[in-house]
Amino acid sequence: MGILHTALVNMIPQAQLSALSDINKGLAKYVKDSGLQAPFFADLSQMLREVDLDAVFISTPAFTNLPLVEQCLERNLDIFLEKPLAHTLEAAKKMVSLVSQKTIVHASGYLFAHIALFQEAKKLLEEKVLGNLFRFRSSIYISEVFSSRKGWYYDRAKSGGGAVINIASHLLYLLFWYFGPVREIYAKTQSLYSEVDDAATALLGFASGVEGTLDVSWSIPGYRLSYLDLLIEGDNGTLELTNDYIKLYLYKSHKKYPKEWTTIHKIDLGCSKFELGGEGYFEEDLEFIHCCLKRKKPTVSFKEGLEVQKIIEAIYRSAEERRSVRMGEDDR
Repeated sequence: MGILHTALVNMIPQAQLSALSDINKGLAKYVKDSGLQAPFFADLSQMLREVDLDAVFISTPAFTNLPLVEQCLERNLDIFLEKPLAHTLEAAKKMVSLVSQKTIVHASGYLFAHIALFQEAKKLLEEKVLGNLFRFRSSIYISEVFSSRKGWYYDRAKSGGGAVINIASHLLYLLFWYFGPVREIYAKTQSLYSEVDDAATALLGFASGVEGTLDVSWSIPGYRLSYLDLLIEGDNGTLELTNDYIKLYLYKSHKKYPKEWTTIHKIDLGCSKFELGGEGYFEEDLEFIHCCLKRKKPTVSFKEGLEVQKIIEAIYRSAEERRSVRMGEDDR
């Protein structure tokens, strides 16, 4: 993720790549061989002392996020932080408390908010094309884990979890964005190959009255890239959203949308240049840079990142305690 954001920031005219830091000193040769002119530091403190910075991108293991954010806040730097905010809800809450005391710009890396197809679905829901919403079903899959794995990514004390926090978190942000705050969750997780969750299923009830299911797995063959499928039902029809298209079925026409079927393909919205997420990563980085320059709040700040973290924590708690968890009471 650090390499990806480095490349994208290097493409944005309003930004200047001033320094790179990683505890892996061997990456200094990679930086040099890649033709990047920015100096490389194996020590973040040294970089912060020696380089005049305005903003930072933090793309590190979840358990390191809080101390790194604290260091950057000491110098009042604007911060883009890859998702999830932290490995625990407590660390995420502390992070939000700290940034709320500053006048910095802060963003969280939930890229679905920056993908045109998902933005279009959001507009359709806001325009009440489906009428009143009442139910959904959703899934997100990737082919990633099929044998025993080791390392921080599969150590819950460091990563915060498995498929839910790392893969489903993007979908959870989308559901929060579309339906609002979650009211109640009942979930089950499965550890098939690793010590963390490789798959999970959850029933979510939103304060808006919408209810539905989420299914996630990073251990299903056939998905080279993560693939999302979300079906939303309303009293005027259904909307299916995937990585590639939106399919509407309406009982009655609504403005420019006719009765029965309408399909909107990704290519119709000018999203054919990149593979899944490519346009999202670029647009979120571009928005962050613009927000830093204009001193505006990004679409997905730490505050929205915390709301997703609360849902993630409730899913894990529900699975562990084998009971339904009500938000607002148990997430404090």
